[in-house]
Amino acid sequence: MKIEKLMHRSYNGEVATVSESILKASATKGLSDDSFLSDVFQKMGNEEEKLSFAIRQDKTVSELETADDNRDNQLRALYNLSSGYLYHPNETVSAAAHTVCSIFDKYPLSELLRANYAQESALIESLLKDLEADDVKAAIALLTGVAEIIATIRTAQDAFTSTFVAYSEEKAKHNGKDTATKLKSALLKLINNELVIYLRAMAIAAPDTYGDFAAATAQIIADNNDKVRKRMMKKNNVSTEEN
Repeated sequence: MKIEKLMHRSYNGEVATVSESILKASATKGLSDDSFLSDVFQKMGNEEEKLSFAIRQDKTVSELETADDNRDNQLRALYNLSSGYLYHPNETVSAAAHTVCSIFDKYPLSELLRANYAQESALIESLLKDLEADDVKAAIALLTGVAEIIATIRTAQDAFTSTFVAYSEEKAKHNGKDTATKLKSALLKLINNELVIYLRAMAIAAPDTYGDFAAATAQIIADNNDKVRKRMMKKNNVSTEEN
């Protein structure tokens, strides 16, 4: 029986999943008397927990960036559409556009987009409040599509705020902690250099005791590595086609 080492090209989440699967398999194999394995399992559990936390933080950062992009895109749409109405041949429409765009003079788009997350949120909330003024709302009603975009900005801003809260909570928990990539490397080394090496020897020395767990571990790692190889082959094929 061959027990592969876990491939370094595995994603962070894949390494965490492999570790979790191995630990679950170990719980059913009656290996609690092996002090070396117990120590390895404890270290794996600790490293997996830290990695999982870091992965969640990375995911939250990605979600935050997406939420920020969404509101930025809607802001651009609002400014561009409203500005376009300034040149409308109907004087009533163009006058309405001047009323709306006069609000934008207080909130230059370039400054909004350059502001940090908290500053931009404060500016957007202030902008939306100004757009609620009665005379401005009357002008907006004459500009087809503007009210709809303002509504999407409100939705995008609320979504960003919720995501930012989640991001801040995760950051507070893990401020100064190692990155997910660094933690993945530590867990991967633990699996490859301690668990796999040990099981390779013990599966030969005491197959009745370690054979089932060694086989389960081998299968878990092999399934993961097959997935990684297929992903690498797909990328290589794409690169070849592009060249």
